[in-house]
Amino acid sequence: MKFAYRFSNLLGTVYRRGNLNFTCDGNSVISPVGNRVTVFDLKNNKSNTLPLATRYNVKCVGLSPDGRLAIIVDEGGNALLVSLVCRSVLHHFHFKGSVHSISFSPDGRKFVVTKGNIAQMYHAPGRKREFNAFVLDKTYFGPYDETTHIDWTDDSRCFAVGSKDMSTWVFGAERWDNLIYYALGGHKDAIVACFFESGSLDLYTLSQDGALCVWQCDTPPEGLRLKAPTGWKADLLQREQEEEVEEEGEQETTIRGKATPASEEQQGKVKYSRLAKYFFNKEGDFNNLTAAAYHKKTHLLVTGFASGIFHLHELPEFNLIHSLRYRNFRTFTSPRPTQFSCVAVDSSGEIVSAGAQDSFEIFIWSMQTGRLLEVLSGHEGPISSLCFNPMKSVLASASWDRTVRLWDMVDSWRTTETLALTSDALAVTFRPDGAELAVATLNSQITFWDPENAVQTGSIEGRHDLKAGRKELDKITAKHSSKGKAFTTLCYSADGQSVLAGGMSRFVCIYHVKEQILRKKFEISCNLSLDAMEEFLNRRKMTEFGNLALIDQDAGEENGVAIPLPGVRKGDMSSRHFKPEIRVTSLRFCPTGRCWAATTTEGLLVYSLDTQMLFDPFELDTSVTPGQIRAALRQSDFTRAILMAVRLNEKKLLQEALESVPWDEIDVISSSLPELYVEKVLEFLASSFEVSCHLEFYLIWTQKLLMGHGQKLKSRAGKLLPAVQFLQKSIQRHLDDISKLCDWNRYNIQYALAVSKQRGVKRPPEPPGAAEEADVSDDSMHLLGGHGDEDDADILLV
Repeated sequence: MKFAYRFSNLLGTVYRRGNLNFTCDGNSVISPVGNRVTVFDLKNNKSNTLPLATRYNVKCVGLSPDGRLAIIVDEGGNALLVSLVCRSVLHHFHFKGSVHSISFSPDGRKFVVTKGNIAQMYHAPGRKREFNAFVLDKTYFGPYDETTHIDWTDDSRCFAVGSKDMSTWVFGAERWDNLIYYALGGHKDAIVACFFESGSLDLYTLSQDGALCVWQCDTPPEGLRLKAPTGWKADLLQREQEEEVEEEGEQETTIRGKATPASEEQQGKVKYSRLAKYFFNKEGDFNNLTAAAYHKKTHLLVTGFASGIFHLHELPEFNLIHSLRYRNFRTFTSPRPTQFSCVAVDSSGEIVSAGAQDSFEIFIWSMQTGRLLEVLSGHEGPISSLCFNPMKSVLASASWDRTVRLWDMVDSWRTTETLALTSDALAVTFRPDGAELAVATLNSQITFWDPENAVQTGSIEGRHDLKAGRKELDKITAKHSSKGKAFTTLCYSADGQSVLAGGMSRFVCIYHVKEQILRKKFEISCNLSLDAMEEFLNRRKMTEFGNLALIDQDAGEENGVAIPLPGVRKGDMSSRHFKPEIRVTSLRFCPTGRCWAATTTEGLLVYSLDTQMLFDPFELDTSVTPGQIRAALRQSDFTRAILMAVRLNEKKLLQEALESVPWDEIDVISSSLPELYVEKVLEFLASSFEVSCHLEFYLIWTQKLLMGHGQKLKSRAGKLLPAVQFLQKSIQRHLDDISKLCDWNRYNIQYALAVSKQRGVKRPPEPPGAAEEADVSDDSMHLLGGHGDEDDADILLV
């Protein structure tokens, strides 16, 4: 069996830093997650991760107005120009410094990048053929501290830049005569965001202490005047500028702003005046403002605070519209305070169990009532892992006391077996059929047990497969460091022939259980912002005074410090930041076996056999083309058309071929398909049930295929199990939906009949036999609800 799992998606992602961008149609959100970028489809409730990764965590993302291009910048200043249409990297660039924010102009001709205390404006790529995609146009100086935010006017004539020095600067994107730069003060803390009003130069500025300033400009946008040259040099300068633009773009210019310009320099220039100043909460509960966004058309301002509170205001009146707080659904508590280390839920979803790290006990709750059912004692060390048997009422618990205990849920939670191990147990899991148990121990071994007879059936040595990296502060090599690493999570595949193992490493290994060999190894991440990613020590960080990693450059920042010392305004200067280390905390296969997921420090990663834009033909030759398939359909040669469509393995062509078959000929066509092609058609039907509206037509295809080839398919039940489970899941979902609808209709009819009887409405006499058909509370209602016998259920599905 070949494994071709590819990275498919990144869900439940770890959002560290960076800005969010809505697409031009407003249906999707583009978000940086670690060193990757994910597109969340809000309309279809889906998400997909771009097939690219930066070297370090993504710092900011700039999206072009047409939604076709994106500039992704990481913490090291490396930039990727990405096409969102073909999902590929077009250009690499380095900004030579840490970039804080990036923003395209509304007309798409320019984009501004802020790094340090300067702002740089570049010509946007894609407007014309050029050797260098990023051409620098102007460099703006003015702020004394780091810049924090960028916002453009609607006509792309000006842009504003906020700074940590409590000032906001307005710069002209062109050579305006009456506006080159303007500095706005009035705040007592760092600027978090600044926004222009729609169709105006009026400005809103927000600071970290929860203050909002409203600024009014005395000049409309159309009042800005271009600065034209005078004298005999005007024609020559204009001609030279046009030639430079045609050949290589405009030359770079530098604009240096002054916070307090002279009075003669302000004459005839644009002026700002502060109309109002508002505070979100004068009592100081919401002073730590962290993020803000403004919708110019609806005049709505949303603000987020470090305490997790969101406010929605209407500007410029600053009217509070809505405030969001969070709510807990259900809490399971223990009789005495304890620290939980693991949790498990049985297959029915009725029982929740959790293991304690300090009291060495296992607590059992009811999901429906939330009450504590039982407390299991017996282990002599912290509980590291719990797992329920999917086929029997048995709970397996792994502990640091070098044992795995099996608890019988039926017989008053009595211990049935105790499996003795050679090292501390870290993870335990059952095979899908419940006939085998896998245990990961501290000595990097995976042992397999027969839970019925308490006999060990095999073991795998995984020490050499972990390959842990070397931390920046480690004084030993990665080879010696990996001796203390082990697998902390296990998961069986859907067919039970393979097992996934992950833990204290950036690799996930898949082993063959019977042969006890390594099949494939997957690298979770290559993000250098995480620790222990490199195998060898970086000599560039070693100096004569020691390791540069010991110097905490971010210790003075206000981020990440919740409780400051007395008298310290921005944070505890004695605090230290650290780089997280890559870890795999949990692994799970989907029931169909087509994909598996891993929860890591980088988020929830999904690896799938099915990827978009993937051409994977099956027994293809030169005679199989889309034209030949459609020609066979026109000649009503449906069997040959379906066989060619399966071999070409294009979903739309296979859908066209199957839906062209008349429903009364499905039985004949399905019986003529070879056995290998039946499996491919069943996989297609299972995926089509999720999105297709031809429910009855596909159910007929499924029934005819299973009835005609059922005996032959039983001999390959192990290989076909994922496809059959996927098919069963899709049909069951439709059955549940239809059953709910039928139950709803039944109850409404019963209610209408009951109301009519109470009101004494006289109905016309019914013909003989009509009473039995009108009795909605009898067997016919069981058919509508899907609660009848097997024949009724078949009729309901068809």
